[in-house]
Amino acid sequence: MRERHSVRVLLISPQKRILLFKFKNRAPNGRLYPCWSTAGGGRDPGETIEQTAIREVFEETGISGVRLGPVVWYGEDGERGGDGTILFKEHFIVAFAPSETLDTGGWTEWERDQITAIRWWTSAELRDSGENIFPRNLGTLIEPILTGTYPAAPITLPRIGPAE
Repeated sequence: MRERHSVRVLLISPQKRILLFKFKNRAPNGRLYPCWSTAGGGRDPGETIEQTAIREVFEETGISGVRLGPVVWYGEDGERGGDGTILFKEHFIVAFAPSETLDTGGWTEWERDQITAIRWWTSAELRDSGENIFPRNLGTLIEPILTGTYPAAPITLPRIGPAE
């Protein structure tokens, strides 16, 4: 299984909603496994979690001037890729957007092909959704974050997907 070190951004709007992207998510075997996930992506060599978060938010949303909060979770996910060939090792960091206005003009060709929707969600909408959302239980996990209650140290989320 290939490992991918990444940073997921819990991008929170002034309206206390979190931004998610819906990915078409075509696995190498051709299987479609659509899912919603937070902003973020791969961490470049030598890049800090914070640098990755700011870069990814700007690339994916066009939003600059985000205010970063703490890293609140760490998770390993072998399911989201759809075929179990990638193990995502992810740090989740809180970030505050100055508005909900998005600009996708900086998207790569891959992003234009793979992202099918973008949406700001409330925690209740996440809890009530039947959609495939990562991390699992995001609607419950995000509630204390939305009120400004952060763990003293990053919480390790339950591992998702096949064992190595």
